[in-house]
Amino acid sequence: MKKKLIFVLVCMLVFSTVAGAISSSKTSNESSDEMTIGRDPHTVLAEFGTSTTCPYCPSHENYLKQVVGDWELVSLPCSNNHYTYGYNSAIVARLAELGMGGFPTSFWDGGYTSVVGGQSSVTNLQNAYNTCAARSVADVDLGLVVTWLGSAQIKIDVDVTNNEGSTYNGHIHAYILEITSRWLNYNGQPYPNALLDLVFNQDINVVSSGTWSDTITWYGASHGYGDIVQDNILIVASVFSQSNDYVDETTSIRVGNNRPPYTPSNPSPGNGGSNIIVEASLSWTGGDPDWFNSVSYDVYFGTSSPPPLIVGNQSETTYNPPGLLDFDETYYWKIVSWDDEGASTSGPQWSFTTRGNDPPNTPSNPSPTNGETDVNINADLSWTGGDPDGDPVTYDVYFGTSSPPQQVVSNQSGTIYNLGILEFDKTYYWKIVSWDKYDFTSEGSIWSFTTEENEPPNMPSDPDPGDGEIDVNAEADLSWTGGDPNPGDTVTYDVYFGKTSPPPLVVNNQSGASYNPGTMDLNTTYYWQIVSWDSQEESTSGPIWHFTITIAPNAPPNKPSIAGSPSGKAGVEYEYTVSAVDPNEDNVKYFIDWDDGNTEWTDYYDSGEEVTIGHTWDNTGTYTIRVKAKDTHGEESEWETLVVEMPLNKHFHIHPILQKILELFPNAFPILRHLLGL
Repeated sequence: MKKKLIFVLVCMLVFSTVAGAISSSKTSNESSDEMTIGRDPHTVLAEFGTSTTCPYCPSHENYLKQVVGDWELVSLPCSNNHYTYGYNSAIVARLAELGMGGFPTSFWDGGYTSVVGGQSSVTNLQNAYNTCAARSVADVDLGLVVTWLGSAQIKIDVDVTNNEGSTYNGHIHAYILEITSRWLNYNGQPYPNALLDLVFNQDINVVSSGTWSDTITWYGASHGYGDIVQDNILIVASVFSQSNDYVDETTSIRVGNNRPPYTPSNPSPGNGGSNIIVEASLSWTGGDPDWFNSVSYDVYFGTSSPPPLIVGNQSETTYNPPGLLDFDETYYWKIVSWDDEGASTSGPQWSFTTRGNDPPNTPSNPSPTNGETDVNINADLSWTGGDPDGDPVTYDVYFGTSSPPQQVVSNQSGTIYNLGILEFDKTYYWKIVSWDKYDFTSEGSIWSFTTEENEPPNMPSDPDPGDGEIDVNAEADLSWTGGDPNPGDTVTYDVYFGKTSPPPLVVNNQSGASYNPGTMDLNTTYYWQIVSWDSQEESTSGPIWHFTITIAPNAPPNKPSIAGSPSGKAGVEYEYTVSAVDPNEDNVKYFIDWDDGNTEWTDYYDSGEEVTIGHTWDNTGTYTIRVKAKDTHGEESEWETLVVEMPLNKHFHIHPILQKILELFPNAFPILRHLLGL
């Protein structure tokens, strides 16, 4: 099917002024005023229902702008979340015809398909277009001629030619659109192709091989749009089938000419800015008044004025200079914008000056202080660093027993360095070199300090069990206080232990200040001694201590017994007796788990004493009671269990006649009596 789009260049005098003629980006080598464009099979129409208070609408709008194909867009914006508040009556009427249900919604080819909601994507919008582009349509040609008459007046001529073998019954629309709308979306951006008015909104009937045509002059001032600009107006015409209201053909004409890109603005760094970081990137605001035009940018940048061209034809509105800028340097830059029609707009020349840089502060305030003596062998190095410009600083640490010292670490961020354990009575030398992020450096002085002399370990003291103590438990552990007067010096211990004095060595070079001798003999005196050793092989021997074992080792209680009814009625309290014997005759208490979510501890009782506890199960069922005993030393017995059945709830109602029969025949109906819990 072949479609015909007619462009007529019209020059008219309006109020003795030459009115601008319409123009198109389409060109022809033909000398006539008409140009024929092939359509296969038709141009698709997308009508976009949107609202200023809809947060999902801008993303739907942006996805629409990315759809590829032969189609036209008409935006139908509303001022809130109900379509009856369109910006004009034409918007309200058209949304009602489309059956608008919620924002955002794009209707394709008059509603042949639609995409609803904020979960839209380029893919499903592209699919909507592809579906419409592939559908069968009536074989009609749509012609459109537009003339700008000046003073917001537009003459519009349309014709529809029917190539079908029978009469074509259709409906025609001509949409008057503002390319960059005066109305703004949820993100504060102008709507694209927003509807100002709808003309030729009428049914048409065209006989086979016939042509329907009509002309209208639209007066913008009469509709409140006397301020429209010729170059910002687009006319879209569509013809719909009367049988289903779907689009059979669409065409468009821009009333004015292509507009050049916006002048680049909002430079960052700001024009004339100072103390700008040397990592700065350039950014600006660009764009084009014709939303369908893509824009590219030429970037001019350098230390001379005017600056040289650095990069051309880039799409981004940012530029990252390679490497760092120079300190304390003035840079000049300019942006030139180009649209895909070849129109350009040059921005003003801007400038900024970068910050200066000072080297880091000279390292100071050493700890240990320079020349300090008697320094702990586990001392850390610390110093004051920093940078006058506030830049981050790293440090190289030099340390050793010779001067100048050797580097031991580089590029550390902290101002503390852990030396580990040093040698006694040794002089050490150290130095710090500071670096800022730009490789400016400051070197500190060489400092020195001398560590403390070694002293032998502390005398072992505070024995436990105490020296001469009786009534000591056979499972007691030995412990003592040790340590060393030199902070950071490590100490180990030799333990001597036995039934003779002096006692024999049982363990050497242990780090802890306790010893487990195992279970000792009752009514026996034991002797023990501790010898402490430091890292320099200096030692200190403690005195020989002794104690006597008179308390036997504790044993846990025996497994308890539990006695009581193994069955009963739910809701009735039953008593159970528990008891356990403790081998050491310690008092014991009992933990009972009733298996219904309830548990309890009893008080302490004498070993072997029987203890009675009552409990009520609220529900029928089988329960496993568990009981364990614990003595006063915390030792616990094994568990004992008893299974209890509660088959009948006490609230079970027995009919009076059945109750009487059971009383008259006490030995009858054993199964029934069991089920009733009697």
